[in-house]
Amino acid sequence: MNRQESEFPAEQVAAVSAFLREPRGRTRRLLAANRKWLAELERRRNNRLAEADLRRHVARLDFPQQKGFRELLADDPRSRLLTSYHFGDYIYGLNLLGATVTPHAKVVFMSQAPGSAAYFANMKLAFGANAMGPDSQLLSREAGIAGLARLLRRPGVQFITFCDLGEQFGGRIQADFLFRQAWFSRGPAMLSLTNRIPLLPVINWFDGKRERLVLGAQIEPERFRGESLARAARRITAELVRFFEPFFRLNPEQWRYLGALPLYFFQAGAVGDFQQKETNHAGTGQDLATARTVHR
Repeated sequence: MNRQESEFPAEQVAAVSAFLREPRGRTRRLLAANRKWLAELERRRNNRLAEADLRRHVARLDFPQQKGFRELLADDPRSRLLTSYHFGDYIYGLNLLGATVTPHAKVVFMSQAPGSAAYFANMKLAFGANAMGPDSQLLSREAGIAGLARLLRRPGVQFITFCDLGEQFGGRIQADFLFRQAWFSRGPAMLSLTNRIPLLPVINWFDGKRERLVLGAQIEPERFRGESLARAARRITAELVRFFEPFFRLNPEQWRYLGALPLYFFQAGAVGDFQQKETNHAGTGQDLATARTVHR
């Protein structure tokens, strides 16, 4: 066992191992790979990159559905929620998605903290005139329900949000995950249903060669006959989790919250507390998993 693997508390390793159904030795290796992965993500986000390095990284991004996505924006001009997870290179992948939206519609992403100057400079260099800038950022502390409703009911707004956040993002609801009942954010499903806008699942993952951006099937904001709002939100949340689960099973080390996996199986507070800890320790260097996340 190397030094990095030995740094994880035995209780954390045992719990993650149980939910992954993996031996503890492999779980330690996955946690170590996850920590290394997150460090590289934060380096590419919060440090100014040399243009040659940035161009090499962007060249590895692959969005094979880009043409189809542009056609969807043209054929279906409704606002929609682009629902994703903190998985793979979600930073540059979702900025590529935003750059694809920009010539055709308005794109907005929610953030807990303002993006740094280095971050926006990197994105401008990477994606040029179509890059999402500070004007595309909506701070979560400024995003009340009424304000979000007004934004989402405007035609053509493409709103990037996440499905793996804690209770402070609309509460949580149960869905099947890893053969158990887990608790995931119900915020995306509720925003879709109450504002009558579709959801489009999207995820980024590294396949060993390329950083891929993958779209799922669009989910309509429908309530079946006799279906309550709560039941509809549970059904849609379950669809979003089913989209995510195969990617997680294949490469669990690429999920930002791998170390917090057990907390998703308990209803009260724990996931939100963990994610708030990440924000509180932003930029301190105390733990590679606690660096600032812009896209939240």
